[in-house]
Amino acid sequence: MQNKTKIISLAVFFALVGAGAGYGAEYNNNFQQTKKLISHILPIRENNFDYKFIYPLLRYDFGDAKYFLENKDLEQKINNYVQQQYQNKNAEDISVYYSEPLTGKWSAVNADTQYYPGSLMKVLIMMDFYRQRQLDKTVMQKQLVYNKEINQQTFSVAYATPTNLAIGQSYTVQYLIEDMIENSDDGAATLLLANDNPDILKAVYKDLNIPAPGDKPSFTISPKDYTLFLRILYSATYLSETSSENALLTMSKSTYKDGLSAGVPSDITIAQKFGESADSNPQGTTITGIELHNCGIVYAKNHPYTICVMTRANGVVDQKQLATIIKNISKIVYDYVDSF
Repeated sequence: MQNKTKIISLAVFFALVGAGAGYGAEYNNNFQQTKKLISHILPIRENNFDYKFIYPLLRYDFGDAKYFLENKDLEQKINNYVQQQYQNKNAEDISVYYSEPLTGKWSAVNADTQYYPGSLMKVLIMMDFYRQRQLDKTVMQKQLVYNKEINQQTFSVAYATPTNLAIGQSYTVQYLIEDMIENSDDGAATLLLANDNPDILKAVYKDLNIPAPGDKPSFTISPKDYTLFLRILYSATYLSETSSENALLTMSKSTYKDGLSAGVPSDITIAQKFGESADSNPQGTTITGIELHNCGIVYAKNHPYTICVMTRANGVVDQKQLATIIKNISKIVYDYVDSF
């Protein structure tokens, strides 16, 4: 009986040793995987080699570690709605990218799909001039004349937004920026582009590792990539704190009240920009496809978040339907965030 007890005790001992060894191996494996994930979290810095003593941080690339921050619950709610819209043939493509700048959490549905940005790029023009302001304090008071040539350029683009500017009249850069962002005025955008610093504008794309207009024949961007512009404005990691604050203040005064704004309570502030584009037949007589996008920062109480929704449909679908889709997605996201 004593020998039998010894045998059982030894069996238990070796089982425990084996379990401990197995646990140790598993722990070591998990540790190595975690270490690898952490090593892939890399800073994205401004590639401006004019600086001698600083290396400004723009954001962090989380690599594969980002999947631990994915909010699949919200993602599923958004995707359910998107699939319903596909079934009802209300859109051909719907893409959404949601992120929380304070926590790093995110959700995505078709977020890498490429779209023609349209007026969304006016935010980049604004950033260009605020960047210039950091080098030249007088740039915002500079007077620019809206002439016939600029007017012709403005309306050479199909479906251009009507301008508030008068031919022969001069306007300050500050006024033009506000008109371009708040009213999406294409005349103001064209005039500013004719007087911008292309090197500064290209640097924004380069620093964020995003292909710039001109790098490919027809420029497109995804909602995931466009959100990077919102992030560096919110974090004030590219422009100065004052310039970032003023840029987002201007975006919060947008007169566009459909889309994202329509999906949240009226007392919630949104710094946003919309963009639209359209394709037509070779004769230019029939619209064959439309796109409508809306991206911004929603200042939900104690829980700000960025959201970028891009949509595309054939020419049969009314643009109001795409605005409704963006509104409903905005409401789904806001209601989810507000429930915590």
